[in-house]
Amino acid sequence: MGDQAYPLDGSFGHDDYRSAQNTAASAGGKATGGGCAECHTGNWIHVRYEYPSEQAVTDAVFVVQRPNGGKPGGEVITEGVLTVTQQSAHEFVHVDLGDYKGEVEVFFYDDPTEPETADDPGKVVDERGFFSRVADGIAGAADWTGGVVMGDFNEDMSTGQVITNAVVTMVPGVDQVADVRDLVANGKALVWDKRYGEIAVWVGVFACLIGLVPTLGSLAKGVIKLVWKNADDVGRILIYINKALFKVGRPLNGYRFVKKLADDIPGYVGFVTQKFNDLMDMVTEKIALASRLMPTKVAEAQAAILAVRAMANEKFSEVASKIQAKIINGLARFATRTHAVLPSQSIIIRRTVEAVVEAGPFNSWQKTMAREGFDKSALELGAKQIDEAAALKMQQIIDSAERWKDEFLKDPKLPVSLKNSIESDPERFVSKVMSTFGSKPNYKEFRPGDKLYRVVSDEKGYEGQFWSPSRPTSTEAEWRARDAVLNSWNQGGAYIVVDVPPPPFAFIGEIGPQDLKQVGKSGYYLEGGGTQIWLPRDYPAPAVKPDQVKEYWHTEWNAPTSALRAVRNAGKIDECDL
Repeated sequence: MGDQAYPLDGSFGHDDYRSAQNTAASAGGKATGGGCAECHTGNWIHVRYEYPSEQAVTDAVFVVQRPNGGKPGGEVITEGVLTVTQQSAHEFVHVDLGDYKGEVEVFFYDDPTEPETADDPGKVVDERGFFSRVADGIAGAADWTGGVVMGDFNEDMSTGQVITNAVVTMVPGVDQVADVRDLVANGKALVWDKRYGEIAVWVGVFACLIGLVPTLGSLAKGVIKLVWKNADDVGRILIYINKALFKVGRPLNGYRFVKKLADDIPGYVGFVTQKFNDLMDMVTEKIALASRLMPTKVAEAQAAILAVRAMANEKFSEVASKIQAKIINGLARFATRTHAVLPSQSIIIRRTVEAVVEAGPFNSWQKTMAREGFDKSALELGAKQIDEAAALKMQQIIDSAERWKDEFLKDPKLPVSLKNSIESDPERFVSKVMSTFGSKPNYKEFRPGDKLYRVVSDEKGYEGQFWSPSRPTSTEAEWRARDAVLNSWNQGGAYIVVDVPPPPFAFIGEIGPQDLKQVGKSGYYLEGGGTQIWLPRDYPAPAVKPDQVKEYWHTEWNAPTSALRAVRNAGKIDECDL
């Protein structure tokens, strides 16, 4: 992942574009001394991407590729940022195709939000000094007595801030002082806490150490952190890369950078492993200094270091493979459909109003509702670090669930169907039902015409017992956080709508928090706070029958998107930005 693979000097095809702009007489396209006429020789197209209202989608990223069967992912000819605004004198962006003369395909990524600025936390250029500070932190972690350690994935920074910060720190050497904290946190998890089996810990180490690659490292690290934390950010990441780099005068092709990062990242496993071993050597030296004061702890830590070093290459290979899959899937998922256009033509592509345009309803399960490649091991979107208040609430629920069950059994008005569900297996009812509520639930009777909603992974999702009185939120992070849904429980590709009754009665109440420790992600939880409905069932019969399912919908974050239409015309000299 060296400098030549990812040049920052515009050599991806922007030189010709910039040269053409410099020879243009004005943005309006009026030629003076042959400026714009000269720009419009050779091979070019004009592109415009707009909302259904015909207003331009400002700052969208366009990618022009050789024909690839109508799908993104082909050989890229050029890419860039659309700069058309309501104040622009032009309506199209001029795209130079270089020597390529045939038909091309165009697709877009859009997220018209401005990246927030982030202060550069400082840079260090002494790698050994950097490792020494990290080693001091890891060695000193033996004295940590508890609480939450601020570590990787807990920077409280937005996508825009992370990328912008990564851009401004793209300098030779180790780039961010914040990496000390991240590596200390993950090093503690490996050396002292022995959390060898948690892939997120290894991802944190991998991301920080790949940041040691001069010039490239900072941006690659930022992309890796964001993709791992939230694969839905892939399209947005491209926007931020292009915006940030073009604004600081360092044009880079974000799509090709991220795509090439996905292709090349497995090849850097050896580099990261070597740096990790260097770090562990220094940690071993630091820990040895304390052998007289706490010999037992030091011996345990030294044994842990030997263990993690033995598994490092295998774990980093696994990390690289998972990151690669997330990037590739994200690039494909968040692109628009491709649209063919010939040189010297202009093309207007109109985007969809909302993803839900193609979300449904459908009268049966659709193949596109399945989320192929979904990574159940990733940290749940919307997850938070457990603080004292969250830990207290989760313990209060555990302490109260048994009492809630007993109170229901003493209630003379409790419907028979709900009472039977409790008495059939009281212990399971407490652990699997009552403990999922944030407070004591109520019971309700359904009326004809009532509807329930449930996010599902597959066609059998109607068999589940937990439902919602409303449609899911517009983003996966909001849904998982509000409804406290683990990745391993539900891939979240679709939701169904059912008519009730039957059953005639159900429990309803606040959704309680979920501790992610149960799936190997200690220290994190999903907050809950939404409303859930639990339906009783007579095993093995499902809670509702298949014929009660009236509608199938894609979740908004999994809805197929496409441009509504593409209009092609002969390109004109005075319509573009040259």
